[in-house]
Amino acid sequence: MNEQRSSAALSETPAPANEAPAPASVNETAPAGTAALSAPLSETSAPSGPARGPLLRAFLRSVLPALLSSVVLGTFSIVDGLFIGNKVFDDGLSAINFAYPLTAFIQAVGFGIGMGGSVCISLARGRGDGAAAARFLFNTYLALLAVSLVLFPSLYFTSPHILRAFGARGVVLAYAQEYTDVILYGTLFQVLGQGLVPIVRNFGHNAYTMGSMCAGFGVNIFLDWLFIYVFDMKLAGAAWGTFAAQAVTAAMCAAVLCRRAYRPAFRAGARELGALLRVGLSPFGIFFSPNIVLILINKAAELNGGTVAVAAYTAVSYVTFVAMRLIQGVGDGAQPLLSYFEGRGDMCTKHAVLAYGLVSMAVITLPVTLLCIFLRAPLSGLFGLSQEGRELFSQALLVMILPLAAFGLMRIAMSYFYAQDKNLFSNILVYGEPVIVAAVVFTLPSACGLFGIWLSAPISQVFLALLALAFLASMLRRERARRLPPA
Repeated sequence: MNEQRSSAALSETPAPANEAPAPASVNETAPAGTAALSAPLSETSAPSGPARGPLLRAFLRSVLPALLSSVVLGTFSIVDGLFIGNKVFDDGLSAINFAYPLTAFIQAVGFGIGMGGSVCISLARGRGDGAAAARFLFNTYLALLAVSLVLFPSLYFTSPHILRAFGARGVVLAYAQEYTDVILYGTLFQVLGQGLVPIVRNFGHNAYTMGSMCAGFGVNIFLDWLFIYVFDMKLAGAAWGTFAAQAVTAAMCAAVLCRRAYRPAFRAGARELGALLRVGLSPFGIFFSPNIVLILINKAAELNGGTVAVAAYTAVSYVTFVAMRLIQGVGDGAQPLLSYFEGRGDMCTKHAVLAYGLVSMAVITLPVTLLCIFLRAPLSGLFGLSQEGRELFSQALLVMILPLAAFGLMRIAMSYFYAQDKNLFSNILVYGEPVIVAAVVFTLPSACGLFGIWLSAPISQVFLALLALAFLASMLRRERARRLPPA
């Protein structure tokens, strides 16, 4: 009976184009903004100019909140770095960089499961299969809770060995362990804080998800100041701030999903779990692969330049991470539309969404790249780096920010692939980056020193961007050959 009620809500037909769309909820078959497109999809894909079509408005309504949410997510870690760098200096900043990959792994697991479930839900809604969407919703919740119960004990007892393997030593190791222990206490909130956001976004609450992340961000800033500067809790204080921020975001998203309209079908299924985990492998990698790169470059920087080089790279990674999150926000926001139109078999409109994503990426990357290049000196002063650290920061940021457009092309292509459950191309791109970095980062330094370490990520990004172009061209040719009329 529950499944029947849930499927009815999930499969309700969207409003015609000449009627006002209903409020965004699971009752809509289309994502927010797409209900008005359900009748005249052929018009939205016609060459009438993107600024005049309803598809562009739907794209912007989905992408802009996701983009801002991604920026907020990117600045979560920067807030910790700013407070710690100016209070504990190079040792504290290095410790954060060694500890953060464990935090990111927990969050990436939550994000991968949440995004995998969201893609499956959107594909089912596009097909009009409300019963399947309701089952996927419940199995996504089940997977998020299960991994939380597994991750806490397994990481709590292994984290000291993991941090040593990353290269943390002495006082830096002690600080990193202090930070990690607190983060692990909040494993459930880290997983839910990342896993529920894409689900709420796929149900059309784009502005609300942005608000939930902004609320968490505000809590993080206040508590970092309170715990680090007032109570002198050092890295433990930064970790408690992150703990609380993710708890706020998770609670706000859960409050929406607890509404009656979002009631799932309470039935666990191996097929549904397998499908969402298979799709979630790519978004998990998209979220976490920069941290694999971070681990590799940290290790190489420690071996070739010591704590100062690690601290400089930490600051650079904060700046580049925000720039990368801007681009990832475009892909995250476009995903509900891509999945929905794939489910309907509407290739023409899906390709238009891809085009908007690529144009948006280009518009973002040029000014961001120029700002990072020309503001290197003032940016280096934000993190409490030593003079030598500032010089290394300026050199590394110049090298690592130049291929931002290549990174953007790669990320938009990844989102296009996994949004349609076409995971082979996406997984090659996602997991190819750390493989290439590993091959380069421990060979170039023997000839180029630290400069060779800074080059490792740009080399991998340019190569994979060319590969992404080839994958996109191949896939688009096949889709055009079998293009179906709108449903």
